[in-house]
Amino acid sequence: MAQPVRTTRAMSRRAAIASLVGTTIEWFDFFVYGLAAALVFGKLFFPAFDTHSGQLASFATLAVAFVARPIGAAVFGHLGDKLGRRSTLIMTLSIMGVSTGLIGALPTYHSIGIAAPILLITLRLSQGLAVGGEWGGAVLMSVEHAPPSRRRLFGSAPQMGSPLGLVLATAVMSAVSALPNDQLLAWGWRIPFLTGFVLVAVGLAIRLGVAEPEQFSELKSAGQTVRLPIGEVFTRAWRGLAVGTGVQASVNVVFYLISVYFLTYATTSLGMARETALLIVMVAAAIDLLVLPVVAAASDRVGARPVLLGGVLFTAAAVFPFFWLMGRDQVFLTGLVVTVMMLGAHATVYAVISSVIADQFDTKVRYSGTALSNALGALIFSAPTPFVAEALVGNGTRWWPLALLTVASAAISLVAVVGVRHKKHAASTAPEPALPASA
Repeated sequence: MAQPVRTTRAMSRRAAIASLVGTTIEWFDFFVYGLAAALVFGKLFFPAFDTHSGQLASFATLAVAFVARPIGAAVFGHLGDKLGRRSTLIMTLSIMGVSTGLIGALPTYHSIGIAAPILLITLRLSQGLAVGGEWGGAVLMSVEHAPPSRRRLFGSAPQMGSPLGLVLATAVMSAVSALPNDQLLAWGWRIPFLTGFVLVAVGLAIRLGVAEPEQFSELKSAGQTVRLPIGEVFTRAWRGLAVGTGVQASVNVVFYLISVYFLTYATTSLGMARETALLIVMVAAAIDLLVLPVVAAASDRVGARPVLLGGVLFTAAAVFPFFWLMGRDQVFLTGLVVTVMMLGAHATVYAVISSVIADQFDTKVRYSGTALSNALGALIFSAPTPFVAEALVGNGTRWWPLALLTVASAAISLVAVVGVRHKKHAASTAPEPALPASA
C-alpha cells in the first residue's frame, strides 16, 4: 500500500488553489443556470405559460438540482470517506462540466415540445448530484491540508469559488444579454453553457496534481474507514448534521435572494434594465470575493463563533432597511445596499462556514457529514427562496414578506450557531478513536 504523502506548505497551497479553481468552475456552471432561469428559460422551455407562470416553472427547474444534492452528497460522500477525496472530486467535476455543456446543446420547446423541459430537468438533476458531492470534498481537500493555525483561511478557498463563479457567470450572461433579444433567445444563451466542456478540462488538469490529504490517507492505511459513513452520520453524528444544516439558513436565503431572485425583482418590479441588474450583482459578488479571505483570516485569530454571530445578527437587523432602500428606485442606492447586504450577511458567515461544518465531524465520516449538511441546507433554505419570493411578490413591489422570510432564517441560524462545537486541531494526523455517541 502506498505511503501517505506528507503535507507541506507547497501542497497546502496547491490544495487550496485546486479547491478554489474546482469550486469556481462548479459554481460557474451552477449559477449560469440560475441566471438563465431568471432571464430566458421561461420563454425558451415554458412558452405555453403566461409570463408569471413561466417564470415560476423556470425557478422550479432551478430547485430540482437542490433535491438531487442530498443524493449526490450521500453517494459521493460515501465514496469520499471510503475511496478518497481526490478521486471523488474528479468524478463530480466531470459530471458537472458535461451536464452543463449538454444544456447548451439542448433543443428548445419550439423544436421538440415537452421533451425539451424534460431533458433540461434531467441535466439539472445531474448538476445537482455533482454539486452535492463537490463542495464537501473541496472543503476537505483545503481544510485537511491546511496548517492548524490557518484552518479558517484555507477553508475559505472553496468559499471564494462561489462569488467568483457568480462574477464570471454574471459577466458572461451580461455579455450575451447585450445581444438583441431575438439573437439571445436563438443562440446567445447557449454560449455560457457550452464553456462547460472547456472548463472541466482545465479543472481536471489542476486537480490531478493534488495528493490525498495526509489525515485521511493514514486513516485509510490503518484500515479504519467506516463501512457505511452516511449511516454513522445519522446515528452517531446527528447533532453535527443538525448544526451544519441550520447554520446555513440565513446566508443561503440572502445569497439566493440577491444572486437569483433580485434579477427578476429588479427588472419586473423596479423597472431596472437587465444589464444594470446583472452589473449590480456582479459588482457585489466581486467585492464579496475580496472580503471573504480577510474575514476568514480574522476568524483564525478571534474565533469562528463571534464572526458567525455578527453576520447572523446583521442579517436580521439590516433586512428591512435593505428592502426599503432598494425600493427607492435609485440605481446607485440599490447597488450600494445590495453590496452592503452581501458583505454583512454573506461574507461574514460564508467565509468560515465551510471549516466550521467540517469541524462538526471526525475524519471517518467528515466527507459524508460535511457534504450532506451542505446539501440539506441548500435544499431547505436555498432551493425554495427564488420560487417563494416570486410567488409572494410576482410583478408587484410588496417586499415585506421577503424581509420576514429572511428574519426567520436568521433565527434558525442563530440557534445553530449556539450549538457549534469548537474543535482544536493538533498537528498530528494520527488515526482518530471511534466516534462518540454524542458526536
